[in-house]
Amino acid sequence: MARKKALASGRRSKFEDRIAKELKDAGVKFTYETYSYEYDEMLRKNMARCGDCGSTDLIRTGWYTPDFFLDNGVIIETKGRFTAADRRKHIAVREAHPELRIVMLFMRDNKIHKNSNTYYSDWCMSHNIEFAIGSPLKEWLHG
Repeated sequence: MARKKALASGRRSKFEDRIAKELKDAGVKFTYETYSYEYDEMLRKNMARCGDCGSTDLIRTGWYTPDFFLDNGVIIETKGRFTAADRRKHIAVREAHPELRIVMLFMRDNKIHKNSNTYYSDWCMSHNIEFAIGSPLKEWLHG
């Protein structure tokens, strides 16, 4: 029922719906999925080959639409799951748009995969990415 309510509100998950409520309750002005940013990322070598030359050095152009845009310039990306594809995309987006302050907000600090000793927080720290678990940091909201 809660997921249906979140979808009805225009958001994609219960977690996004909860964060929107937290932002609103804190008096923070924000928009949801307002802008998209183009980025390029290298395709994994084992995933594709050029039909003409056979090269595996291929680039894919994609579009990234962050979740929450705060009036102070902070962009909050909410994640329940943070897959390998998500991680590759975020590295590529940051390289393409270093001027953006994109922060990660995770529902939980899970392992990046079940056999790993690396958690989402560890990955963010190793890539100098601001993050929080559960709720936005106060300095994101009023900084």
